Amino acid sequence: MHAIEARRVSKAYKDSRHVALNNVSLNVEPRKIFTLLGRNGAGKTTFIRICATQLMPSAGTISVLGYDVLKEPSKIRNVISIVPQEGRPLRALTPWDHVYNWLQIRGEDKKVAREKTENILNKLELYEAKDMPAMNLSGGMKQKILVAMAIATNAQLLFLDEPTIGLDPVSRRQVWSAIKDWKKEGGSILLTTHYMDEAEMLSDNIVIIDNGHLIAKGTMRELRKFIPQNIRVDIAKDGIDVDLLRSYGSIVDTGTDTIRVFTFESTIKELSEFALKRNLSFTISPITLDDVFVSLVANSVGTVGHNDLID
Repeated sequence: MHAIEARRVSKAYKDSRHVALNNVSLNVEPRKIFTLLGRNGAGKTTFIRICATQLMPSAGTISVLGYDVLKEPSKIRNVISIVPQEGRPLRALTPWDHVYNWLQIRGEDKKVAREKTENILNKLELYEAKDMPAMNLSGGMKQKILVAMAIATNAQLLFLDEPTIGLDPVSRRQVWSAIKDWKKEGGSILLTTHYMDEAEMLSDNIVIIDNGHLIAKGTMRELRKFIPQNIRVDIAKDGIDVDLLRSYGSIVDTGTDTIRVFTFESTIKELSEFALKRNLSFTISPITLDDVFVSLVANSVGTVGHNDLID
């Protein structure tokens, strides 16, 4: 049984012409970390909210842990936990209050709730602040409270909608560790993030969504094949004729003051000389998930045919 099984799911909002999801089909395997990537407004949060029974799809079907989101929403809510993108802790409650009370609401007995609360607060380095009202905590610590509440549960499926937004590098890694431990214990996770290093570090499978369409899906190794080259060179535009760069590799206009060239190691010297002769600044680095994402999204035209890329 899949953790999530979505078939031709669409979502159009009545108060606008915007189609948030368009004919999306995908399976989320159990005991895996499955990551949705996309630009702001691509449809990631809408998909999560439908799976979590917070929104109804306009068309299509979704089952979560074997339960239909339309017919059995209460059963789904009993076996999932979520860190919503717009979530905020209650100002007057402490980190301990948030986690302990939430576990009790979900049916844990007091002893187990205390043990789980202590463990997760220690893991996320919130224990020393456990008795401080959330209003007196930093934005990063408030975000970690929400993560702690979700991870402390016995839910079978965890929805994490940009869980590390606003966190410093150390706190992000604490959250990563907690997520990995959740997976080791047999949990399934659907994650959204704008941090490509986070997606590379955590994901078993990745889906890229753009304009409501699913345009690519696979493991990091599989997605990497969308770019045959192995080197990225970013060169300052400065009025340069882009056509002159096409002989060196594939060109992507990043929408910034640089042009991105995907090329091979054998071409680096020649391309560097090209930039130096024109007094253009440039950087050289290996291809990453960020490059795959930028390339796919830059080439996306938002047609239904993009689903062909994942079949």
